This record gives sequence, C-alpha cells and structure tokens, in this order.
Amino acid sequence: MISPARLLVISFATTILIGAVLLFLPISRVGPTPRQPVDALFTSTSAVCVTGLIVLDTGRDHSLFGQAVILGLIQIGGLGIMTFSNLILLAAGKKLGLSQRMVLEATHGEVLAVSPAQLIRRILLYTFTLEALGTLLLWVRFRSEYPLPRAVWLAVFHSISAFCNAGFSLFSDSFMGYRDDFLVNITVMGLIVAGGLGFVVFADVFSFLGDWRVKGKLRRLTLHSRVVLCTTVGLILGGALLLGVLEISNLLGGEPWHQPILSSLFLSITARTAGFNTMDTAQLTNATLLCVIVLMVIGASPGSTGGGIKTTTFAALWAMVFSRARNRPQTEMLDRTIPSEVIAKALATTAGFLLAILLGVILLQITEYAGQPHTAVRGLFLGHLFEVVSALGTVGLSTGVTPTLSAAGKGVIIACMFVGRLGPLVVAASLIGRRPRAAYTLPEERLMIG
Repeated sequence: MISPARLLVISFATTILIGAVLLFLPISRVGPTPRQPVDALFTSTSAVCVTGLIVLDTGRDHSLFGQAVILGLIQIGGLGIMTFSNLILLAAGKKLGLSQRMVLEATHGEVLAVSPAQLIRRILLYTFTLEALGTLLLWVRFRSEYPLPRAVWLAVFHSISAFCNAGFSLFSDSFMGYRDDFLVNITVMGLIVAGGLGFVVFADVFSFLGDWRVKGKLRRLTLHSRVVLCTTVGLILGGALLLGVLEISNLLGGEPWHQPILSSLFLSITARTAGFNTMDTAQLTNATLLCVIVLMVIGASPGSTGGGIKTTTFAALWAMVFSRARNRPQTEMLDRTIPSEVIAKALATTAGFLLAILLGVILLQITEYAGQPHTAVRGLFLGHLFEVVSALGTVGLSTGVTPTLSAAGKGVIIACMFVGRLGPLVVAASLIGRRPRAAYTLPEERLMIG
C-alpha cells in the first residue's frame, strides 16, 4: 500500500503538471507572444500550492480560460486534492480505503467522530457557503465599477482566492486600489481568516454552539480550537500594532486615523498566508519586512488552506519556553500538559522549515548571483530571503523579485512552493518511504546544551 505522504506528493505533482499543460496552451494566454514552459509550470505550482507568487500578470496575461484554469487549480489545491478524489469515490458508491482515510486526516487533521462522507460534505458546505457569501459582498462593491458579467467574475475569483489563501488577483496592483474601501477590506480579511482557521476548528465551534442551542449549556472547546483561536487573534492584533508602528513614519504617515489601522490589520492578516496587499510591499521598511517574514514563517492553522509551521506549532514552542522559564517539569498551556511527542513534532517541523529556508536562499543566491562579490549585490539578500519564505509559507507577498528571476531561480521558488504546501516532513517522508518503528531504544547519556 502506498504511504499517505507519497500519495499526497504524487497527487499534487500530477495536478501541477496537468495545470501547467493547460496554461501553456495558446487558449490560456492573451496575445501572440509564446509562453515559456517554466512560466506555465510556475503559475500552476503557485495556484495548486495556493501561494500567489506570479511571473505573469494574472488578469492581463491570461485569457478568461486561463483565469478559469488558475481558479480551478486554486480551489482544488486549497481544499486538498485528495478531498476531491475521495468525493468522486464516494459519489461512485465506493468506500474509502485505509490510505485514503489516512490522507484525508493528514490533510484536514483529526476531526470529530464523523464518517469520511460526512466530513467531506461538511468541508464542502463550509467552503462553498463562505465563498458564496464573499462573492455576494464583493459583487456589491464591484457592480458599481464594472459591467455585470465582469463584476460577477471579479467577485467569484477574489472570493475563492481569498478563502483558499491563494493571493491571486485579477488586478495588477492586487487590492492597492481598494486600500481605503471598508467593504472590500473587511470581506477579504474575513475570508482569509476563515480559510486559515482550518476545518477542525470550524467543526468544533459549530458543535459547541449546537450544544448550547439544544441543551442550553456550553461545553468547553477542545484545546486545539482554543489554542488556534487565541494564537490567531494574538498574532493578528499584535502583528497589526507592530507593523503599524514600524510604518507610521513611512507608508502610513500623514493619513486619516482609520487608514493606518485598516492597512496594518490587512497586512498582518495577509502576511501569515494570503498574499494580497493594499500597500506596496517593495516600499516597506527593512524592519517591517523582517516582521512580515516572521509572520509568514508562523503561517495559518493545521488543516487549513494556509502554510507555514502553523499557529499550533508556534504556540507549542512558546509554551515550552515559557514553561522552562517557570521551571515547570513539562510543557503547559491553557491549563493542560502538552505531551512530549507533540513538542518533539513541533521542534522537528520548525527545524525542517528553517532548514528549507536556508537551503532555498543559498540555492537562489547561487542561481542569481554566482561568482559575484557581496559589494556588487549588496542589499539584495533580504529580497531573496523574503521571496523564499513567502514561497515556503505559501504566502505570495513579493518585493518584486519573482519576475526578474532566471529559469533556474524560478525552479528554486517552484520547489519551495511545493515543499511549503505539503510540508518539509511530508516531502521527506515520501522520499524515505515506510520505516517501521524500532522495537528498541538506545542507552541514554547526558549532553551539555547552551
């Protein structure tokens, strides 16, 4: 039986290749200029991995067919390819095998006790309901500027792209033209947060509210849901405050009082996985870019459409450090003890992600600036670091480096997006293959740390 990790890698790679072929067709592009295969592969990877980094303008360089292909890839990649394949199996009246169940759990997390069929139906209902609501709200705004068919298409495209945390936009400047528009900003931010929470949290919250409505009393949310919600709110508000302070003397200076708040909130939310922007990312200060990099590394929550090491990983590591500082024997968080294997997994996930960042930056420096001294490329390192983290975190924010990369450099970013969507540990497990758990442990010996 093929391992879940390998099945995930194969399914994503296959979908990306099919998407690249479709985007390479003349019907997918605008104008007679031939398209480079690497650009089609880059766009397909970015869409399936819901990243949003682009080497071609989505609205200007792609036909309506090409835009529809990109949107389809975003929806498939955001929900999880195996979710759709399992839906087809269930619709055909077939039962899911053990490997399909394991992949479904790996994609969306350990959900409440429901059957795979119920799980998939709830995921689709949750997704399409919120995307439809987002489409309606955006259409209300776009209908005053565009003809009806164009307004509907813009609303549908951006709603799906926002919920799937993809960051693809049909506007050349993303949402910079709607920077002061409350309806567009609130709608897009709401969709990004909803898509980044993960289905596990959604299911738990609805079960929580259902118990209150039926039984008249509230039960406690699971630890996972509480950690995700608390960490998400903390990162959004804390990130917005920090980013606003850093940019108040730059892009946010001299504006009405509400504009810095709205722009800071949008950047804080989109930086963790979405990739839309209402401010020119290339014009942000270095301090702001470094803070955005930290948010991109943390990312969204498990079982969501976003990337990064995930909010729960960050929370677990923070709790471990705080518990050690308090001289507690084990890691504690929200009146619960976190098992040591969970902390070990959080450490391994973070280490794998940081190693991938290091490798990606080194490769990008080699492909773009091999043999050039530091003095000749001074100041360009941060741009490459930002680009690699954005790709691995499946964010899509860019300082403008992506379109200027060589074919080899684009290949590095393609690999980063692929690894970031699946996770470094999943990709490594697919390459290593099945390894049975050892039936023995080696002798212990102390090691000096720090």
